[in-house]
Amino acid sequence: MGRQKQADWAEAKCRCRLNSEELQMAKDLGFQPGKLIKNIPSPSQAWKAPVNEWVRALYEKKFGSRPPGGSASPAAPPSGPGVERRNREDPWPDNPLIPDLPCLVLDENVFPEDDEEPPSEEDILESEGQMLRRQRLFRWAAEAIAIAASELPEVEKVGAFGAVSQPLKPEVPRFRQFRRNRIPILHECADLDLAVWMTRLDRLNGLRKALAGGLAVTNNTPYGGVAHHQVDVHVFDSAGGDYRGRLCIFRTCPKPGKLECRVPGCGAEPFLQQFAEYHFNPARFAAVPKVVLFDRSANFVVPPPRIDGKQQKVLWISADPGITDRDVPF
Repeated sequence: MGRQKQADWAEAKCRCRLNSEELQMAKDLGFQPGKLIKNIPSPSQAWKAPVNEWVRALYEKKFGSRPPGGSASPAAPPSGPGVERRNREDPWPDNPLIPDLPCLVLDENVFPEDDEEPPSEEDILESEGQMLRRQRLFRWAAEAIAIAASELPEVEKVGAFGAVSQPLKPEVPRFRQFRRNRIPILHECADLDLAVWMTRLDRLNGLRKALAGGLAVTNNTPYGGVAHHQVDVHVFDSAGGDYRGRLCIFRTCPKPGKLECRVPGCGAEPFLQQFAEYHFNPARFAAVPKVVLFDRSANFVVPPPRIDGKQQKVLWISADPGITDRDVPF
């Protein structure tokens, strides 16, 4: 093995927190270092199994109880039910004060600032305001989608989880200006995670349409809109609580030419998407705090989202006009 390859495996072992046994399991499964690193859960994906547990589950499924070398018991996942918040008038666990959108100044004479300079206090406050506005936008979308889904008789319950359902915590972001200077700001909500429990799965196209209807409500807010691909709807069987897959957003199932549709088991139930080598951890998901937005058995549903926020003001500062039409004699 070349030095670069050894360095790549060493990085994967460190970043994925693998022991020597788990690293050998990954190699036996045919993984490459980059694939392992790509599957590290983000801070908002607490329900997703860590890489070491994921590798162990895949290895056991493929090779059974034949671990390489000595057998080591994997770390037990968190147990116990997660906290479910239910409050019709105040669904979310926090209500942060969100600063108004700053004025957008259009000035042809101003050049972009050098991102090599450390961000100012104003830059930090504005970036954190962006994170809060993005989370608020996703929360509006979650409420609207839950209301639309509540009209489907096969939907029993809708809950939000992940970063949208919790107070945002500071972290060093991916943005170069902050990352270079190791300056933390509030976590960025990358997407909206919803869990939907259903009595039957042969009407998922109706759920897909309800998703579109909910997003239409928040299509044009002061904070922008939410696209279909920014929402992950995790589908569960309401009878046993088993995870079944993710709602597909394509209009047809399967959609010709899409590689996603070639995953084994994908589309066995129309519009129920599956992912290659994806391992759902039910114990970890059960321990994740959730915000319940609709529960048919309790006759509980949140009210329509109260969309507020001020529109952004645009200030135009014109540049030197130079030669105008009045200066041209023809």
